[in-house]
Amino acid sequence: MIRLIVLLVILAAALLFGPQLADHQGYVLISVADYTIEMSVVTAAVIAVVFYFLLLLTEHILSRLFSVRRGLRGWWSHRRYAKAQRQTHKGMAALVEGEYQRAEHLMLRGVGQSELPLLNYLSAAEAAHAQGEFQKRDEYLQKAEESDPQAQLAIQLTQARLLQDQGEWQQSRDLLEQLRQRWPQHPQILQRLRAVYQAQHAWQAELELLPSLRKQNLLNDSDYNTALAQCYQAQFSQILQELDETALLAFWQQQPRAIRHTPNLQLLLIDTLIQQQQHQTAFELLAPLLRKQADETLWQRCARLQLNDYSALLKQLLRHLKQHPQSPTLLSALGHLYYQQQQYVLAQGYLERSVALQPTAADQRALAGIMEHQRLFEKAAEYYRLSLS
Repeated sequence: MIRLIVLLVILAAALLFGPQLADHQGYVLISVADYTIEMSVVTAAVIAVVFYFLLLLTEHILSRLFSVRRGLRGWWSHRRYAKAQRQTHKGMAALVEGEYQRAEHLMLRGVGQSELPLLNYLSAAEAAHAQGEFQKRDEYLQKAEESDPQAQLAIQLTQARLLQDQGEWQQSRDLLEQLRQRWPQHPQILQRLRAVYQAQHAWQAELELLPSLRKQNLLNDSDYNTALAQCYQAQFSQILQELDETALLAFWQQQPRAIRHTPNLQLLLIDTLIQQQQHQTAFELLAPLLRKQADETLWQRCARLQLNDYSALLKQLLRHLKQHPQSPTLLSALGHLYYQQQQYVLAQGYLERSVALQPTAADQRALAGIMEHQRLFEKAAEYYRLSLS
């Protein structure tokens, strides 16, 4: 625009001063080596203006040519970009549809012009993993990290998940525990770690993880208590299988006081001991609880005990009976304990009272056994029939 204004000014000056200079043209002399050029001032001015105009015209033409070239380059680049996007979209669809080889091929073809090469490499890794190509999977994950170093967490979480799917639990655990050092409360890391610990039967590690899961609202109170009970039950069984009840009690004493005074965990410990035929140890844990409280869940456990000496247990239950004479659970427990001692008359009395209040198949079968011992076979058959109804 400025050049055009300059040209117009020159033309205006020529029109204004040209007539005045017509009779006083003067001359311009140019001498180069042996060559000499002589012309009037007006002629030189006209030549300069024409030359300047030609320069402007040449610049305009060249500018248009380069603009077309840039447009062609932009069009070609856009075409390649659009093609890469189509390949990426088709690759994602193939991955979802389970066409893993095609998905891997399309994702790699589209990576060069992709807006997000990280997505292409992660999807290619998923596809390679699904084909059992674990080395290629790891190569794609490495390229994903090179394409976007800031996405390390997403990449390594993907790697941990794929390792779990492969059954490489220890590798996944090592990776996740490293990630947790940097992101100690990240929900995905915590959930993945819990899955690893469960697969490895690493119950103590899971117990230590549960408070973090609860803090991040990944477990509500009910789920937390259930998970806590499952971990302790597994721990109890594992210790008894690998060691003995002494080691189990030592482990229990090492737990926080709040845990040791949690009723459902106390019952879990007692149940585990009974299941493992450690009846005397179970009774030693039950006895102080029976002294402190009248609880039907405790009386139910008493009925399952098999002891050399029942006197202490019976004494406590009979004391509770004075306060709860109409408790079918307590009456049933007394009946079963006397039955185990072959004191059939006493057993029959308590069991009949219990059945009258709340019939159960276990009590009816015990009564059938008592009737058989007394050779009252018709009554025994009746109780067996009732226990099956």
